[in-house]
Amino acid sequence: MLYFMIEGTFCDPLPVEQEELQKLIKEHLAYLRKGFDQGWILFSGPKVHSGGGVILMKAESRTEVDDFLEGDPFVKAGVQEYDVVEFRFHDGQEGVKSWFS
Repeated sequence: MLYFMIEGTFCDPLPVEQEELQKLIKEHLAYLRKGFDQGWILFSGPKVHSGGGVILMKAESRTEVDDFLEGDPFVKAGVQEYDVVEFRFHDGQEGVKSWFS
């Protein structure tokens, strides 16, 4: 299994109005839900001081990650771009170690 830290950054300027952005946020969260339900997203959340967010994800390949991100409603609408960093798990709190095995 491979592990990825993913940072999303909103495009500047945003190509949509606030009303459309709120709709896309709901769609984005629903899209991420399948990753949580299937166990390959450990966490996600918005960045505090700028548009975008972070995701910690595991997958069999980088291609699998890229395919998932391409289906994100934010990406399809041109609202967000992702930077993906693969990493090796070394150690962590007891509560999360089982996710990495």
